[in-house]
Formats: sequence, structure tokens, C-alpha cells
Amino acid sequence: MFFSKATIISAIFGLAFAQAPGGGMGMVKVHTVQVGGPNGSLAFFPNNVVAQPGDMVQFQFHPKNHSVVQSTFDNPCIPIQNVMPNKTDAFFSGFMPTNASFTAKNQVMTYTIRVTDTKPIWYYCSQGKHCQAGMVGAINAPQSGNKTMQAFTALAAQATENLSPGQGAGSGGSAGGSNGGVGNTPTSPTSGNGADAGGAGGAGGSASGSGTSGAPAQATGAASTLSSQSFVGVAAAVVAMAFGAM
Repeated sequence: MFFSKATIISAIFGLAFAQAPGGGMGMVKVHTVQVGGPNGSLAFFPNNVVAQPGDMVQFQFHPKNHSVVQSTFDNPCIPIQNVMPNKTDAFFSGFMPTNASFTAKNQVMTYTIRVTDTKPIWYYCSQGKHCQAGMVGAINAPQSGNKTMQAFTALAAQATENLSPGQGAGSGGSAGGSNGGVGNTPTSPTSGNGADAGGAGGAGGSASGSGTSGAPAQATGAASTLSSQSFVGVAAAVVAMAFGAM
């Protein structure tokens, strides 16, 4: 049976809009994670999300300049590509400098990824020493055993470096965009509403919002491109993934 692209898009958007971020109905469930908090808090809120395959996780950035980088449990402040060179779908938001108020939802810069399985996914902020200060998070972190969120945070506190994708061991730390710390990561300005390649468990992600971000060169392969600005972007992301699979 033949369906036009317009029909498919309409159907997908209808399904996507049936689910508001954090809600419980519809096809797509979106989990929201605040990156940074009021008064310059160096943390992800919440720092662990329980997600199912197909769910999306939207990171919402707050002042001053943070990033989201996928890592491994054993190396909390090092990009997963540095540990697993063949990992081509790792996610990295790039640096997201912003002065938007914590309550100004329409000005928040976002980065959205899609979860493809229930395996634990570990991530951190690669700005300055934010990772060591506790700015780490997870998706589906075990609640017990040796690899809990608490254990991950404790390991991060002992890390000797905090690296962004493209940096090698011994390079020191990371800094990007405006209001960043001192570092040696080369940055290239990219529009806040442009897309970044990335992935979570094999999926892709993209950044959007107002302002500009300085994104270090990534050592990842391009995965599915998503678009995200509030939930309208999530719907567009679903469309992008659908057509990518055709």
C-alpha cells in the first residue's frame, strides 16, 4: 500500500504531539533533564533517568556554559570514544553558553537524544572541572550493586582530567564558548539552532535554541539527526528518524 510523505508526516506528528514532555500517554515519552541549576549549581536535575527504548531525553541548558558528553562508568570524565575508538554513535552536545533565566523556558537551549535500549548510559559536563564537582548523570543507572549513580559520582570526583571529544589524555581539561574556563580545546562557533551529530545507545541527537555555542571537533560518526526545540522539535525528530529508516 502506498502512502504519501505528507500522510506519513501528518501521522507521525499526530503521534508525537499525543505525548507532552514527561507525560504518560502517546507514543513518544520525553524525559527532561536540567543542565545546571539556579545559582550556578553544577549538577544535572535529575541525575538519573529511567527510560525505555524509543523514549527521548531532552537536556535543557542553563547558565553559564555547559555540555553533555557520553562516557563510560569506569572513566567518568573522559569521552567514550577515547576508551572505545570504534564507538561511532556517542553523543556530545557541544558547549552551550547561555545567560537565559532559569525560568525563561522559551529561551532555553536544548539537546535531545533517543534511547534505544535499557543499558546504562553515562554522561558528564566537560567544562572546566564540572565533572569532578559532581556534574555527572546517567540514563538507566542500576539502583544497587557496584555501578550505581553514587559510585559514578564518587569516581568522577577522583578524575585527573575532564576532556571533550577530540581531546586526548594529557591535554588537561576543557573550555568552550563564552564564560568558559581555561583550556586548549579548539572551538568553532555554531548557531544554537543548528544540529549536532550524536547518539545514545545508537541513536542521534541535535541541539537547538537561541545564541551560539563553541563546539570542539567531535571524534564521533554522524548518527541520525534530530531536531529539538521544546516538543515541536521532538516531533520533527521523530519525522527525521522515520524518513531515515525508509
